Amino acid sequence: MRTNPRVQDIWLRLLAQPKSEQHAPSVGKIEEGYYAAEREVVEPPASPEMAASADLSAITFLIPNLRNTRAVYLNERNSYGLAGEARPRDWAGDLAAPIECGVRHAFAVVDPEILARHVDSSLQASGWKVELVAQDLRVSDGRFTENINLLRLIVQMVLARATFAEAGTHLKAEIRRRFTLDADLFSRFQQRFKGHRPAVFDRYFTAYPECCCVAAGWDYWQVAGRSAQEAFGLLDQGMKELDTFLAMPSDDWLRCLPADCCGRNND
Repeated sequence: MRTNPRVQDIWLRLLAQPKSEQHAPSVGKIEEGYYAAEREVVEPPASPEMAASADLSAITFLIPNLRNTRAVYLNERNSYGLAGEARPRDWAGDLAAPIECGVRHAFAVVDPEILARHVDSSLQASGWKVELVAQDLRVSDGRFTENINLLRLIVQMVLARATFAEAGTHLKAEIRRRFTLDADLFSRFQQRFKGHRPAVFDRYFTAYPECCCVAAGWDYWQVAGRSAQEAFGLLDQGMKELDTFLAMPSDDWLRCLPADCCGRNND
């Protein structure tokens, strides 16, 4: 995701502030629903949960509507599973030292609903159908559906020092890449199982055993975040397993289905 120079400057100004005797927190508004914050730590917290609670309590009077927001810390990229993102020292230099040693907390506060509205508009402009499900976005191009974890997107945006607009642009490119990969994967699946009525159903590629209305499926969501090479490797493994299933005599597995499935009686 592309870094926004204005967002990075906000962070640098906060981190460059001299130590305060009052230990007062500082906040910089990036945009509505998105704030950068820093706070000096007087005593090490007993746990990360207590630290987050203390940080949010300290900025309650500076940021409105904190109830539904999420806090993302600049120095916890590993705990978020995003070790490939830049470290604070990579762009803040010596200003990152107090963050890394724990005497200052630097974190962003983001409202997921506001981000979702921005992203929704951007994605629908591409002609895709978008649905908000809990903390996820389901995006469909009419054939394939991709699931986007909003909280992960927030973390990526914060660590990249980006805005909602940059997050939307990044996500649009990522989903377009995923839809292209989905089509390529299904083309291979379709060729492999052309005698078994291959189809796309929700998040699955499906194939039907002979003389049965119950399909076997492969979940294409499992390749999210993977390279094309990794994705095709997972598909090939999945197709081998489906081959084994489809080659089984129907009597070996048909008896496991409900008695009224497809109008059959398995007695």
